Amino acid sequence: MTLLDPGPAAPGGTRESTSLLRPRSLDEALEMLAQPDTAVLGGGVGHVLRHHDRGSIAHAVRSLVAVGPLAELGAIEWSAGHVSIGAGVRLARLEADARLARIWPLVTEAAGSVATARIRRLVTLGGNIGACDDSHDPPVALAAAGATLTLCAKGATRTVNAANISGLALRQGEVIRDVRLPIPEGRVGSAFEKFLVRGVWEYACVNVAAVVRLDEDGTARELSLAVGSVTGGPVLVDLVDLRDERVADAAFSPTVLDEIGRRAAAVTEPYSDVRGTARYKSRMIAEFSRRAVARAVRRAASKTEASEGTGEDR
Repeated sequence: MTLLDPGPAAPGGTRESTSLLRPRSLDEALEMLAQPDTAVLGGGVGHVLRHHDRGSIAHAVRSLVAVGPLAELGAIEWSAGHVSIGAGVRLARLEADARLARIWPLVTEAAGSVATARIRRLVTLGGNIGACDDSHDPPVALAAAGATLTLCAKGATRTVNAANISGLALRQGEVIRDVRLPIPEGRVGSAFEKFLVRGVWEYACVNVAAVVRLDEDGTARELSLAVGSVTGGPVLVDLVDLRDERVADAAFSPTVLDEIGRRAAAVTEPYSDVRGTARYKSRMIAEFSRRAVARAVRRAASKTEASEGTGEDR
């Protein structure tokens, strides 16, 4: 056990030191987290940010449980039907995973778009998701890809669809164990788009992720689109009735893409802030939704039967 420097106290108050607990296994970590006044410490970025908020729960925490080094949370495992990404995997590692980039490029693109390389070496996937921030990038990609989250606490495990990340509320003593992505079948393409008004340090004005599965003739059999940086994000856009459109055919795709952009803007509620007005963001949502779907279509269309099983872009 280690005592962390409590730092300067708020005016008129005192700040107690915080204990850092180092479990040797996930089970031991869950035992520790079942105790009152404890919290998870992964990459540490989220805790530092909360600690600067004087109204934050971080000030009430007496013990931090360091789960970052746990092997159970740090693996990327492949099976016949899915890939499991541990919650402790750093975004920099996720960004650099070549196999995942072939199968789900939108996930590696979203991970690689977060802040700077220095920060990505610290932030864990679980920490990014657990913050429940509608402007974060990986949750948008995971929602579009149909991922699921495995949450565990002492004596309990549950599964949550990534599309419900905005309403995610971790229970006392609960941690995100892993994220599971299905292995796509057929000619599937995916893409992540992010629009920054000023620079790499800020949150996205708009972030969008798209997944498309095509038949051999270019007909869309699956369309998935998720929009972030909006109220309640990531928000899935209903495109079910646009299936069976030949989106890979140049004669049809502009009309379909325009309709997708229109719907994305219509069903989301952006908010005005320093990155733009709500009206401006709605226009950007439409534009970047078109771009994401168009790029996903190109990736799906470029795949041949020989590359379907490997997810390679040819």
